[in-house]
Amino acid sequence: MFWSCDRTGFPMLELPELGWAVHLFPVAKVQWERFLAEPNRFGDSWYEEVLQISPRIPLRQASHDDYEKLFISGVLLEEVEAFARWLGQDFQLPTTEAWRAIERNLLEETIASGSLDALCHDPALHTNARKLLDFIVQIRKPRSWGDLTLMRGGLLEWVRSGPKSYGGLGAPRQEFHPLLMNPQQHPPVKPLTNERLRYFGCRLVRRLTSGEAKP
Repeated sequence: MFWSCDRTGFPMLELPELGWAVHLFPVAKVQWERFLAEPNRFGDSWYEEVLQISPRIPLRQASHDDYEKLFISGVLLEEVEAFARWLGQDFQLPTTEAWRAIERNLLEETIASGSLDALCHDPALHTNARKLLDFIVQIRKPRSWGDLTLMRGGLLEWVRSGPKSYGGLGAPRQEFHPLLMNPQQHPPVKPLTNERLRYFGCRLVRRLTSGEAKP
């Protein structure tokens, strides 16, 4: 497996066969807080509103029953797009087709011996990302990279389903949000209103350039 890190020091898996790099996990609250620490239109009152929908939880207190709170959710489409622009011009929401292709690819990719250890010891990885990776490995005990990503067992994630059409793909835990959905077959869930939903989060992708890949 190949990977790189975004400007917050969180890992992105690189899939040259698909032409995409994708965040290993849904965007975490600690990543979003790096964005909030810089001058922009999102201030403390904005974040307090989001945390009313999805309370923050310290990683040391998280468990198998509430780990979804580690990831940013309750964010609206235009807010996710602003975060993507901050990460860099190549970052974007995946299309429905790209999201599904990425999940299929990663579910088929067995985690080779030593790969996670190499990723954890990458000096580019932020300490918070390393701790989150250790935690998710403990609760998921993944066999494939797809098991690790939380593309199933995480949040619904914003995707582009058309030129001006957006929705959410994923398969949250039934205990977190009861939703019978196969993201490989069912269409993206479209919010009926512009309200904040605690089960809607995001995962970003970026186009790979030639020559990129870091084992």
